[in-house]
Amino acid sequence: MIQVMNWLSMAIGLIPLNRQQLQSNFMLDYVMMLIMPCLYLASYLGINLFHRFGLPFLDDCNSVCRLSNNLFMHLGAFLYVTVILLSLYRRKQFFVDFETRLAEIDVIIQKCRRVAELDKMRSQAVKHSVAYHFTWLFVFSVFIFALYYDSRELYLTFGEYAIIPFMVSSFPYLAGSIIQGEFIYHVSVISNRFEQINKLFEKINQEARHRHAPLTVFDIESEGKKQELKPTPAEKAAATKAIFSNEPKLADELKRQKAQPPKQEDEDELNTSDEEDDDIFDYNDGMMGENTDSTSEANLPDLFKLHDKILALSVITNGEFGPQCVPYMAACFVVSIFGIFLETKVNFIVSGKSRLLDYVTYLYVIWSFTTMVVAYIVLRLCCNANNHSKQSAMIVHEIMQKKPAFMLSNDLFYNKMKSFTLQFLHWEGYFQFNGIGLFALDYTFIFSTVSAATSYLIVLLQFDMTSILRNEGLMT
Repeated sequence: MIQVMNWLSMAIGLIPLNRQQLQSNFMLDYVMMLIMPCLYLASYLGINLFHRFGLPFLDDCNSVCRLSNNLFMHLGAFLYVTVILLSLYRRKQFFVDFETRLAEIDVIIQKCRRVAELDKMRSQAVKHSVAYHFTWLFVFSVFIFALYYDSRELYLTFGEYAIIPFMVSSFPYLAGSIIQGEFIYHVSVISNRFEQINKLFEKINQEARHRHAPLTVFDIESEGKKQELKPTPAEKAAATKAIFSNEPKLADELKRQKAQPPKQEDEDELNTSDEEDDDIFDYNDGMMGENTDSTSEANLPDLFKLHDKILALSVITNGEFGPQCVPYMAACFVVSIFGIFLETKVNFIVSGKSRLLDYVTYLYVIWSFTTMVVAYIVLRLCCNANNHSKQSAMIVHEIMQKKPAFMLSNDLFYNKMKSFTLQFLHWEGYFQFNGIGLFALDYTFIFSTVSAATSYLIVLLQFDMTSILRNEGLMT
């Protein structure tokens, strides 16, 4: 699906050719990005300067139809010109950097999956792939219907010259939606990498749940050298009673060891080898019955680095596509409000009286729904990516609360985990997918948009269209 969208983006001049190759012909790569804007400007200026091939200049187009079409056309011009300028500003360096960093991340993820023995888990990836393709199929179906309706109506009106009004009516919204599709693809890739990291963190969490922490207690945040404290006879008796009260066989073994002469114990104390100095607390040889399967806590340093790399990838992706969300969301907002107004105040009253007025009204409704679908997918994927990144910190917190053996035996793991959670706490207030800081790309944007649209609709719906429609001959 994404390959089809990339071909379409290159065909209509939204991304350069050979975008992943720096050593290529610069003029050839950017020629399509200059041809399509020239064709659009020629169509736009031809309609507005020469007053030909435009709906406002037809005799059947009344004042409401003329006003609606002009708003739709000029709003599309604002959207397309803004998108093209930002696309020309974007260089191939972003696509090259994104793919290079993504390849480095995938190499480390595969190495961590081999250590954690997650190479054979493919069922969840298949489910995600089906949902992914179904979403793209639904979006393509909506766009095909919108383009078919617009092109059919324009062909019935202008015949073979229908391409000229089509360029200034639906083409800008198509181009803006395709750019948002590129943004959706890159955010989905980032979200998928966060999911894979969370699976690796969860594997460590599951191992920590099944592995019991040692009974030895010491200050884990102390920077001094750990020393084994010799317990007093009273403490030794209490610990022995607590540990072996329900294990008769081990209690008998302890009594047998106590019955031996103390000479053996003195010889053990004199035996101070280098190996014992390096690892005083041996958790593998303890009487704890731990699972001896391969563990994946060795992935923690790599997982922390991977999380930072993906966050950096999110920053550069938002820097490239975030500015283009601003004109697109603005156009979606205006088209949706005016589409509801036309549907309730005009088409609901005089539907079927004027073919051109019905065409413009339905055009607003169709493209408002289409742009809202794309905007919702953008918000949903950006919100999912943020949630997956937060989930990593929550899993690390859960691991720290379990105090697994590997964390107690090595201060480095504990300090890195504490630093990771603290760093993400500051990062959460620093970065979030946004439109150049004007609004956050999450579900809160839907609430703020709906509240603002409601206020504008209350004002617009108070206009009395009866006299205007009567003067146009649409009402008796």
